[in-house]
Amino acid sequence: MKKIILLICIFCNIFALNLNDIQNDMQKNIDNSLKLLKDKNLNLDQIAMQIFKIFDPIFDYKLMAKLSLSKNFNKLNEQEKELYIKTFEQNLKQSFTNKLKLYKDEVLKVQNGKLINENRYFLTSSMVVNGEEKIIIFKFYNDNNNWLIYDVDILGVSLIQTYRSQFLDIFEKNGFKALINSLKNTQ
Repeated sequence: MKKIILLICIFCNIFALNLNDIQNDMQKNIDNSLKLLKDKNLNLDQIAMQIFKIFDPIFDYKLMAKLSLSKNFNKLNEQEKELYIKTFEQNLKQSFTNKLKLYKDEVLKVQNGKLINENRYFLTSSMVVNGEEKIIIFKFYNDNNNWLIYDVDILGVSLIQTYRSQFLDIFEKNGFKALINSLKNTQ
């Protein structure tokens, strides 16, 4: 699963995607990102930075952070919201960077996309890991005709729902500061 999480983050365009171009652009960016992973002249941190340049504009970290905290996000003041979004993004990126060393020439292939409604599009892709096909679904939403990723399902499990269940427990038992400390300590 760590290999899958690694690869989900590396396959996005430097520009927001147009609905009609999502499949082709995503596959092109997947292929270009995999080339970075094979570049022996770059260390893991350099590879991660290059990959972040590719996918940062297409991942909506703010929405992902908000969704991961659910109703508790609205309980935060503006400074806490900003701190949480920043810390969430840093944690997500550090987790990704740590998983780069697990990459072993796997290939991710776009299979098909489906417009769920006028504001939601799911892009199904597959990756073969240890001879077994794994399905990954990138979930996009329409932000004024810029299609951005707000969640990823890995093996049928939502990344955001996983975070939400972890964060809810920490937030409700120990409060906001404990959640921030937990995110910072797992970087």
